[in-house]
Amino acid sequence: MTKRAAIIALCALTATASWGEEGENIAFSASVSAEIASGYLASSGAIYDTMPVSAQEFYWLLDLGDYGYFDGYAWTISALHNRQNDIHRPLLNEFEGAVRYGMDFSPMKDLKIRTKGGPLWNPPIGYHGSHQNVWGPYINQSFENQFITPYWAGLWLLAPHMRGRIVMGLRRSFAATETISITPFIETVWMDRRRFNARYGGDPEIDHFFGGTFATISTGIRSSWHFARNWSLYASILQFDVINSQARRSLRKSHAYYAKCDWPIAKIGVSRDF
Repeated sequence: MTKRAAIIALCALTATASWGEEGENIAFSASVSAEIASGYLASSGAIYDTMPVSAQEFYWLLDLGDYGYFDGYAWTISALHNRQNDIHRPLLNEFEGAVRYGMDFSPMKDLKIRTKGGPLWNPPIGYHGSHQNVWGPYINQSFENQFITPYWAGLWLLAPHMRGRIVMGLRRSFAATETISITPFIETVWMDRRRFNARYGGDPEIDHFFGGTFATISTGIRSSWHFARNWSLYASILQFDVINSQARRSLRKSHAYYAKCDWPIAKIGVSRDF
């Protein structure tokens, strides 16, 4: 790290610093969260566990003012049972991290297009006999407004195998009180041919859409209670459904206890902002 980079990082961590001739601000913020869920539904639209798990995440944001921002996260999960010990260790069996650059754009009043992207890294830290790092570019975009917010998140893995998926959804947040917010949502997952094949054992037979297919849909509601300064309690419940008939047939043939076509997932957690 150069001397100038070190000075900038130190200022961002300890205070608000001046940037540029016009005095734009650099600000650093972060949060940590810990949660317990009734199962593990991955962002790729697949259930990997239907028994209790715990997850922790560290998130950071370096705001560069008019020059956009950098953010990133480090996430890990643990099993609160021993049903998958033959596949992975219970404690801290998976890690995922990403670093992204983002920029917000407001083409009109009450509309903010938020776009960010960067590399994602998912090393197999707890799976037995697995040594190939999973990585690829990760892109998020949302269209923030006062009505319904559309969003999508695309991940294109380059290693160890080339695969892609896109999560697309709609959400709407309501302020129930000054400290409580409620957010209903609905989202679906599109998988390319390679990811669908790896997950369900064959190429999509029907419902092709840009070389892939929509495989799953989730509907649910999230709530957050800001109960103290910098502290929040949050909870969510969703209903997961596999909507592709070929995928449903594949899951019904599986002997894994977590191979479910339809399943509810509940979650509760606490977060701390810094």
